[in-house]
Amino acid sequence: MQRFEYFSDQDVQKIHAATLQVLETVGVDFGYQPAVDVFKKAGCKVDGKRVFFSPEMVMDQVAKAPSEYTLQARNPERNVTIGGDHIAYIPCYGPPFVHDLDRGRRESTMEDYTNFVKLAFASRSMDITGGMMAEPNDIPHARRNAEMIYASMRYSDKPFMGGAIGAEAARETIEMAAILFGCSEAALAEKMPMISILCTLTPLAYDDRMLGAIMEYARAGMPQLISSLSIAGATTPVTMEGTLVVQNAEVLAGIVLTQLVREGTPVVFSGSSSAAAMRYGTLSVGAPEMAVNTAATAQLARFYGIPSRGGGAITDSKLPDAQAGMESMMSQLMATLSGIHFVLHSAGILEGYMAASYEKFIIDDEICGMCKRIKRGETADPAKLALDVIAQVGPGGEYLTNMHTFQNFRQEFYAPIMEQKEAYAGWKEKGGESIEKAANRKWKEILDKYEEPAMPDDSLRELEKYMEKKYGN
Repeated sequence: MQRFEYFSDQDVQKIHAATLQVLETVGVDFGYQPAVDVFKKAGCKVDGKRVFFSPEMVMDQVAKAPSEYTLQARNPERNVTIGGDHIAYIPCYGPPFVHDLDRGRRESTMEDYTNFVKLAFASRSMDITGGMMAEPNDIPHARRNAEMIYASMRYSDKPFMGGAIGAEAARETIEMAAILFGCSEAALAEKMPMISILCTLTPLAYDDRMLGAIMEYARAGMPQLISSLSIAGATTPVTMEGTLVVQNAEVLAGIVLTQLVREGTPVVFSGSSSAAAMRYGTLSVGAPEMAVNTAATAQLARFYGIPSRGGGAITDSKLPDAQAGMESMMSQLMATLSGIHFVLHSAGILEGYMAASYEKFIIDDEICGMCKRIKRGETADPAKLALDVIAQVGPGGEYLTNMHTFQNFRQEFYAPIMEQKEAYAGWKEKGGESIEKAANRKWKEILDKYEEPAMPDDSLRELEKYMEKKYGN
C-alpha cells in the first residue's frame, strides 16, 4: 500500500530547518538537574535549566536511534515489530473515568483496568496490551503502577507499556519485567518486552518526573515514545506549521537525551498535537487538524529514520455515538494510511482522553480491523486479476456460486466482529439492535468467556513476592 503524504518534501525540509533554528537559538527547558548535567557533559550550551542544541549535535544523536526493533512478548507468537512497514495498534491510555451503557460515566477502578487488559488480550487488532487504560482510582497512588504492571503481565501475554510517572515507576517496571522473563536487567535490554510513553511539558520544556523516567528507561535500554501533545492556538502557534516546529523541537530534544544516556536506545518519534477548541479554550482531539498532524508526524519521522506514533481512534464526543465514530475513523485511518508505526489510543477513548468506554472499545476494535484490512494493500498479479474466472463466467453470469469465490472470499473480505449487514426486515426481526447495544453485549460476552493465558508458576510467585515485599498484602 502506498503511503499518504500531506506535505511536500520541500515543506518537510523547511519545518526541519525551522526546528533546528529553534533548538539552537530558543532552546528547551529541562527541569531535572541530572539531565542538564548530561547535556553539559556533551558540550551543549546551558543557561540554568535551558539547553541549546547545535544542528550537528541533534542530527548526530538522532542518527543513533534504530529505525526498527522488536518487542518480545512472553508468548513469542505475540512479538511486535516497531518500524519498517509494520503497524501496531494499542488501546486507550490515561483516562481517569470509564463509561458504559449500563452505569454511565464514573471514576475508573482496578477492576476496570483489569477488564481492559482482558479485552485487549482478546482483541485480534490490539497488538500491545496498553498502559494506563483506565486509572485505578481505588488503589493508593504509591502502588498504582505496580498493580497495573502486574495485571498487564498476568492477564495478557502480549507486550505491555511501562509506568511513566517518574524514575521510581520506571525502575519498578524494569524490575518486574526482569522477574517476568527470569533474566537480568542487562539481558532484558535484548528482549525489550515493553515500551513506555514519556511526554513533554509543552511548549519547549520537560519536567522532572518525565525526565527521571526517560533516563531510567534509557539506562536500561528500554524503548520509549518521546511524545509531544501541543495545542495549536494555546500552547503553540495557531498555524499547523508552527505547531509542528514546536512539537518537532520538543521530540528531537528528548531523543537526543536518550542517546546521550545510552547510545542506540530505541525510541518512537511521537506527535499527538491538535487544535484548540477556541470557543471553550480546550483541546480538540476530534479536529481535522489532529489528522493533519498525524500525517506530518509520519513524514517527519521518516525524514529522521525513526519509527513514528500518532493518530488513534480518538474523539471529543462524550458518548459512543455518530460523532465518536466519524472522528475516530478519521484519525485511525489517517494514521494507517500515512505510515504511522505505533497507534496509541486505538480503542476506547471518549471525551478527549478523559474517559474509556467499554462499548467504544469494541466499536473501535472493529474500526481497527477495517483499517488493517486497508493497510494490507493489493497486488495486481495474475491470480488476483482472475482473468480465467472472468472468461469462464462471461457476460451476464454470476460469481456468488463460483468455486473461485468460495476458495478466496475468507482471505479477500474483512470479517466483522459485529455482523449487522442483513436486510432491514431481518435486522428488525432480531430486535433492531443499535451498534452501541451490540457492542455492550459483545464486551460482556468477551469478559465472560475470557481465559487467563498460562504463566509459569515460578514467575507468578516471584511477581507476587515482589509486590508483597514492597507494598505488603
